[in-house]
Amino acid sequence: MLKSSFARKVSRLRSTRSLSLSRSIQAYHTALPHINTSPPPPDTDGPPRSFPLYRPGPPAPPFIPLTQETLASLPSEQSVSRQFKNRVTKKAIESLPPLEEDDLRTFYKELVKTGIKYPQQGRLALEDPSNTQNTRRIPMSKDERESILKGVEIRLGGPGLHEDHDESGSGSQIGSGELTLAVVRRATKHAPTHYRVFALLASMVVGPETGPSETSKGKGRAADPLTMGGGADVPLGLVSRREWDAIFEEFIEKGDARGAESLLDVMNLHGTAFQPERITDIMKVDALAGRMGEVARLSVELGRSGLPVQPIHQDLLITSLLRQNPSNPQTAISQLITAETAGQPFPQSSYHVVISHLTQPSPTSHPNAHTRALAWDLFTHMRLAAHSTPSRELYTAMIRVCGDARQPQPERARDLWIEMTESEKIEPTRDEYAATIRALGSTKKDYLEAFDLLRQMLAKHHDATFVPFAEEDGDQVPRTSEYLPTLDTFIALLEGTKRAGDLNRARWVLTEVVKLARSGQMWDTNEWNKGADEELLAGVFMTYASWKPTVGRESLKVKKEEESSEMIASEGSEVEGWPADRKGENWLDVDVIEELVEPVESQAVDSSAPEPIASAVPITPQSGADAIREATALFQRILHDNQASAQGSTDTFLPFRDVRLTPRLINSYFSVHLAHASSLVTARKEYDWVWASVSELAKAVKPNGWTYLQMLEKCSAGNRGGVEWSDRPVAFEWGCQLWSEYTSWSQVVKKQIETIPDESVRQRRRWIAGLGDRQVERIWASIIRLHALSGSSSTSLSLLEQFHTQYPPSDILETYSPLPEVGLKIKMSTPGTTPEAQVPPYLLFDDVRALHQRLVKVEDVDGIGRLKWIVSGYKAALGKRRKWRMKGVGQGRERRKVIESSTSTSTSTNTSRRSEVDNEGYILGEVE
Repeated sequence: MLKSSFARKVSRLRSTRSLSLSRSIQAYHTALPHINTSPPPPDTDGPPRSFPLYRPGPPAPPFIPLTQETLASLPSEQSVSRQFKNRVTKKAIESLPPLEEDDLRTFYKELVKTGIKYPQQGRLALEDPSNTQNTRRIPMSKDERESILKGVEIRLGGPGLHEDHDESGSGSQIGSGELTLAVVRRATKHAPTHYRVFALLASMVVGPETGPSETSKGKGRAADPLTMGGGADVPLGLVSRREWDAIFEEFIEKGDARGAESLLDVMNLHGTAFQPERITDIMKVDALAGRMGEVARLSVELGRSGLPVQPIHQDLLITSLLRQNPSNPQTAISQLITAETAGQPFPQSSYHVVISHLTQPSPTSHPNAHTRALAWDLFTHMRLAAHSTPSRELYTAMIRVCGDARQPQPERARDLWIEMTESEKIEPTRDEYAATIRALGSTKKDYLEAFDLLRQMLAKHHDATFVPFAEEDGDQVPRTSEYLPTLDTFIALLEGTKRAGDLNRARWVLTEVVKLARSGQMWDTNEWNKGADEELLAGVFMTYASWKPTVGRESLKVKKEEESSEMIASEGSEVEGWPADRKGENWLDVDVIEELVEPVESQAVDSSAPEPIASAVPITPQSGADAIREATALFQRILHDNQASAQGSTDTFLPFRDVRLTPRLINSYFSVHLAHASSLVTARKEYDWVWASVSELAKAVKPNGWTYLQMLEKCSAGNRGGVEWSDRPVAFEWGCQLWSEYTSWSQVVKKQIETIPDESVRQRRRWIAGLGDRQVERIWASIIRLHALSGSSSTSLSLLEQFHTQYPPSDILETYSPLPEVGLKIKMSTPGTTPEAQVPPYLLFDDVRALHQRLVKVEDVDGIGRLKWIVSGYKAALGKRRKWRMKGVGQGRERRKVIESSTSTSTSTNTSRRSEVDNEGYILGEVE
């Protein structure tokens, strides 16, 4: 590269020197003097002429040495090309008239449009109707399907089509004469509508075979399965394509895969064109139901019939293995490794299915530290053995893992983001932005970087949708792009605000969501046709709870009565007395957050500060009472919008009509009162009022374990937890009542959960209900502390012994299990860096410190010894389990199982590959 560049510069230097030499030679081309041979006449007037008789030419050009400085001074290729383009442009436009203002505006608009990367994503962009490459079949609504099915049934079974004069079955017959319409109607009288229609269509089929299945099972097909459809004596058009779609979608909606498969046979015999995507829909139903054998059969028969096995079919096979046994993902991972050994690895989407199952909570799985460690090991193994460069979806999945609240890893998420955007040059979309924002917001110190990332996202959205002079031209239609924040993006931002107590940013997030929801409903867009949901509002309430007042109680003074006759004299009395006149507050006319929660002048005034000016009163909360007032008004608006939406009100904009009243939302609202209420009596009144109001709108919503947990923790917190000495009797009475309700409720829920067969599903249900291992030990520690502080030490000690009997230390050792071994070639996790998972409830000394101090005070020596013995048992069991983990107890047995499984799998794979074609062998490797 250096030699060629050097040669080009030398050639330009030589050309420059030759050009200057030619110019100097041209200067010598002057007219030569005429030479006369005759002697000149004598000149007697002037002096004699001196030689030479001609004028000398210009001096020779100086010598330019060929050095590095000389070569560097030469013009570059870019500058030469630029000068050439400038000369050509000037020559082309020298005869054009000057541009007017409108011409310049139009030119600028077109210039901006040329920079849009994906112009079809704009709100005003119209797609070409002939472009059917990315078209998808839009599913019908339930009412639409029912209407179509009833119409088909009336048309096929009505008396005008086929009259039956003999109900015994000897009447008019159709086709082969085996079934009459009367027999079919009588046999399917009590069946659902789609079954009755299916039976009518099947009875009309004329063909050599009845019953299943030449279409769905792939037997006896022509060379081109998409054009088959012979053997139908009934004329085509008896049932339209839309009606076939309605019948098929009804079978899929009901989860009847075999019925849908039989319907494909009837469609084939009626001459309907075969559509391969219908087989995929049937496989989805089987995969979600965990019917691995049916998914494998359909995959193999697709290959036998000449149809390609798509990546989605392989993903469905992995999904069926995971759904068959959700708590044992090793089977699905072994299938991936078997395919790698056979030289035909599964696509990255299949790895993504397994990783999502290991890391993302769902109704069938509850991730823990071990499953997340296995996901990182599988991700590393995939990059080594199958796919070195992860896809966008895999990067997003792993970044989302870094945002788990129990194991936050913002540094690793930042590294993956840099690798994806800079090393692999993958342009991030809003899914990647939302995942990274959530990961950065998982810790208090990194959440501000999440807002910086949002600014970058909004800048890209502005660049993608910017239209010059839009306001002047009256173009106010909102536009969307792949960078428009979604509801998940704003929920991810609240993960950081609720940890840092950043109330201003949380209020801004809620404001933006309300604005986008209003715009989406006004313009009827698909992106923001719904507003805030319960998860976003729960994050807002948690931010109110973690927010620290800017004005402390010790620096407050009460405003005088004459300053405002409408204000209440003190912070406590105002909060305590407001439920009586809730309906008098003006809060229903809403625009954004300042109007959602109408700003009320704070009752808290800093005694050391000068008197504020009326125009300088802050609209953000300044004290705990302000936060309670604002959160209460927000919760009231949620109840109002739910009630108005249930009544079918469409006159006004309801920003919270899509917010479901869930225990999590209500618990987050309670946390605001528990954090900022000046009296426990006020919090108890709010507790009773909220559940009474919610029960009127949603009777199925009841308190769960999380509700009892935070209430009992507040009652047992003591003076340092915000409970005044005057509230101790109320705290003890309310705590005992909550404990009684909790014990009766937990017994019923535990019995219901124990009936679930799969362990992973049971763990998920227990955690959602608030009956997880850590929640159970926290609520037991709270009631023990409550009795130790306000009740009897003997009662507290008996509760500790009851806990020890119900959850003995031996359970900690019995539930130990080695880390899962699946035969991965490389791992990222180690026993020392992987936290323990599925540890039964236990109590240590810090949990019962209050009871120990009470026993010391009353000099109960036997009780102290009993307490120490119980706590020491839990501590010893935890230490022994940790020692087993570091030594790798049981890992050798797991490795031997993997080796034996891989040996048997490879043997069956070789046998199946000798009997099947190459593109089917890896599918049957372990499934058969």
